[in-house]
Amino acid sequence: MIIYSNGLETIETVYTYEEWLKEYNRRETQRRIRQRTEYLYYMKQRLSGAIMVAMGIITPLILEGDATFSLVVLPLGIFLLLTKEKVMTF
Repeated sequence: MIIYSNGLETIETVYTYEEWLKEYNRRETQRRIRQRTEYLYYMKQRLSGAIMVAMGIITPLILEGDATFSLVVLPLGIFLLLTKEKVMTF
């Protein structure tokens, strides 16, 4: 039995087992979709960070000593690899 109270009135809701099961399955499906979406977001962010780190390492070798680009890209790539924040927009 679920009881809702908004201060003025109290509403009681009684679920049958089938209704409860439908609601439970719907919420579980939404939770799994949310988890999968978040996992994919962080994998994309880490992949972007790994690409930036690789670019930061390879660029001075290709440009024969000019490391200006690497000074910006390498720390940004490491940050994207290690952070647990949502930094990028996909």
